[in-house]
Amino acid sequence: MSETDNYSIDPQMAKAIERMVEIAEEENLGPIPPDPSPPEARARMEAERAWWNRELPEMAEVREETIAGPHGPIRVRLLYPDVPRLAPVLVYFHGGGWVVGSLETHHRAMRYLALRSGCAVAAVDYRLAPEHKFPVPLEDCVAAIDHLSAHGAAWGLDPARLAVGGDSAGANLALGAALSLRDRGDSPVKSLTLFYGCYDRDLEDESHTLFGDGSFGLSTASMRWYWNHYLKDAADADNPYACPLRADLGGLPPTQLYPAGLDPLRDDSIHMKARMEAAGVPVEYKLYPGVCHAFINLTRMVDQAHELIDDATSAIRRNLGLG
Repeated sequence: MSETDNYSIDPQMAKAIERMVEIAEEENLGPIPPDPSPPEARARMEAERAWWNRELPEMAEVREETIAGPHGPIRVRLLYPDVPRLAPVLVYFHGGGWVVGSLETHHRAMRYLALRSGCAVAAVDYRLAPEHKFPVPLEDCVAAIDHLSAHGAAWGLDPARLAVGGDSAGANLALGAALSLRDRGDSPVKSLTLFYGCYDRDLEDESHTLFGDGSFGLSTASMRWYWNHYLKDAADADNPYACPLRADLGGLPPTQLYPAGLDPLRDDSIHMKARMEAAGVPVEYKLYPGVCHAFINLTRMVDQAHELIDDATSAIRRNLGLG
């Protein structure tokens, strides 16, 4: 039996799904409409995620800063696990299909990433689609990496020890930014961590057939809705910075791919692993069975969320030479 043949749900994941249903009832959210407006979808995610981002682990310091970007100011939240000094940094891009999600919807997970990696996390509040379609969110992400590389020392960050990561659409943006910086010839990225990313507009994979009906949260219909809001036209789907499975992947830094077993996007990571290995990219890959898309945010109930964070931060520490 291969790792992709086990479709039983983790018992803790099942209880977490029950809790999600309870939260929707407590918040009077009602059924998810088939074609919500982006503001409606954003408000719903904020309400759905609030409970999961309570009981926060303590940080040495949390700071809100603003950097200049090509499309205007970009908010960055800095999470320091220790007293600020010249610390390694993980630049992180949250998920949400490029349309929803925020620094708040992912805040608890980002605190754990900081504490267990020993890196300061710089969480980037990039612009969202459809108000800002591709390539604007990606250009915000590249600008944030550029600023932290050039000026991070002023915030107690070490530009020589810089990692990049993200989940779902944030993983897409992290990989697109790494490709853009590689192509420019001056990438500061030493490690790339990608949680259950979406890497191509094609929605015909086996994992979409198996898990795309929405029973486990994310649906194929939702992914189509996200992609339609993110891309301007069909030509964008051929752009390797938007759909990096179509890119030349050679020359990327050591990369970690972490798919979820019950996720319509599972096969994106499987295909990416094969493509990266063929291109000679050092790849660490692990599939987490029985859990659903976005499970890094379920640290209040799901042990595999903590296992994922431990695995990822151990790899980041190795890649940055932190022991």
